[in-house]
Amino acid sequence: MNILIGKFGKSIIFRNEKWGIIGGDSESAVFIWTMAHLYPEDKFFIASRNDFSTLSPHIKKEINKNNNIIDCWEHYDKSFDNQEWLSRFFQESEYDIPDFGLLYSGLSGGNTIKNFLMKRDGSGYAKPISFSKNYTGIITNFLNETGIPYHELGEDSRFFPLEARDLINRSKRILSVKNTEVVAKHIKSFEDQEIIETKTPVSDIGHSYACLMNEDYMKLLPSPTERNTLVSIIMHGTASHHKSTDKYGIIKDYILDNFPETMIYGKWEEERIEEQYKDRFVEIPMIDLHPQLYDTKYTLSIGGSNGYPTSSKFWKMLMFGIIPFFIKEEDIEKFGLPEFLYVKDSKDFKEKVESLESDIAKYKDTWYTIQSLIRKEDLWNGHRFYDNIEKYIKEDFGYTMNRTGRITYRSSSIFVNEDKNSLEDFFNG
Repeated sequence: MNILIGKFGKSIIFRNEKWGIIGGDSESAVFIWTMAHLYPEDKFFIASRNDFSTLSPHIKKEINKNNNIIDCWEHYDKSFDNQEWLSRFFQESEYDIPDFGLLYSGLSGGNTIKNFLMKRDGSGYAKPISFSKNYTGIITNFLNETGIPYHELGEDSRFFPLEARDLINRSKRILSVKNTEVVAKHIKSFEDQEIIETKTPVSDIGHSYACLMNEDYMKLLPSPTERNTLVSIIMHGTASHHKSTDKYGIIKDYILDNFPETMIYGKWEEERIEEQYKDRFVEIPMIDLHPQLYDTKYTLSIGGSNGYPTSSKFWKMLMFGIIPFFIKEEDIEKFGLPEFLYVKDSKDFKEKVESLESDIAKYKDTWYTIQSLIRKEDLWNGHRFYDNIEKYIKEDFGYTMNRTGRITYRSSSIFVNEDKNSLEDFFNG
């Protein structure tokens, strides 16, 4: 099978030294090479701009060991408009049009394709802003022209459904961390630009598992280690991160008033933070944060954006040996956690932390119980994640994937080049 693969709204970065301040830098690159390793009989066509061709021959060979990753942009001729390039690539190459697509959700404006979406007053075509044209429009135009079916993927609900009103060919399904439905508003066709609505199912495929396919199982701690920091919070609180949740209010109630020594690590709107608490909010590079994580005993998770559940952050906390508590009962059910880790209010949270601190046997029992969840092989070899991907490829597109390979290349997005890593990349989830 030929599979179109990429990400809306940004280029795909394979060079791990560039994984940094912008969130989700690694996920689409890891997705591409793990699929290429596990499904050697299929070909994967990179639809997004990318830096694959700049990799060293050695790394490129490790990633593309089956010679089934094709970079559509490697020989891009700049004399052609970039929005026409994907169509031209398939017209002039030996390859057939992809059977379907798997595309990571991302940032987009309402207008992505040039000379396509009419202005509301009918005076001409709206002009897409640069990033929408160059990083989203190159894909949306191809999807409209070919009509190939595709899925969107991702755990950051701020980015789906894709905002582009000029995307007529909408995704069949969004593969994420929750079962729900979203509604996309878009024009009916180029000829009929009436705005219509398309409902798209969102399915929980356990996207949080994806973050472990690229990590080293041997990094897991064999036993609890001595720790001197009681609670640390790793969380963003910018406007885009709390449209439907008052994150600052929750942090003030659960943390600032209860644990006076606790620091909050992440991006926050400074004007929202009260003066007496400002020195407790810090945006810090990952190279400085890792020691803090290994010294922390507990954290609190309040879930993802727009009411979505906690995702990959849960597994990342376990990798550092931290015990997470949750304010959402659905997270307890989702990860199969002890009910004890659900806290109904700030008083409950404080009392439960204190109960573990006063009973070392109970603390160790809780630690080993949740650590057992991350020590299952199918989380690390990609099988649990791709079992769910395959299910919906079969259901929506009618294709049966043949998984005969194994993942042999890993490049950590957590521990590699710590001086380059960032909070946004690591804790977006």
